Amino acid sequence: MPELSPDLFQRWYHSFEEDTDDEAVYRPADFPFPPRRAPRDSLEFRPGGGYIEYVAGPADKSAPSRGSWEAADGDTVRVRAGAGPRLLHITAHDGQVLKIRK
Repeated sequence: MPELSPDLFQRWYHSFEEDTDDEAVYRPADFPFPPRRAPRDSLEFRPGGGYIEYVAGPADKSAPSRGSWEAADGDTVRVRAGAGPRLLHITAHDGQVLKIRK
């Protein structure tokens, strides 16, 4: 994956209800998520290498952690942000779903 597909350039919300043993599932903001009190963890890929992770912070608000992404081998993206540097193995994606190997 020399470059990220343009359909990945958006904010993706963790749809943990759809997770499997092997994959974490993310959906765009307009997906009909069930109600939840705390904000959902999310991530955002931006053109040019920008990356943001959002996790629940004080007062049940999302707290952003800015970082970067770079394409790696195959379906892998190297990200650097709040949770530290790591590899994300993208197993499937289109404009409505992003699946990442756990």
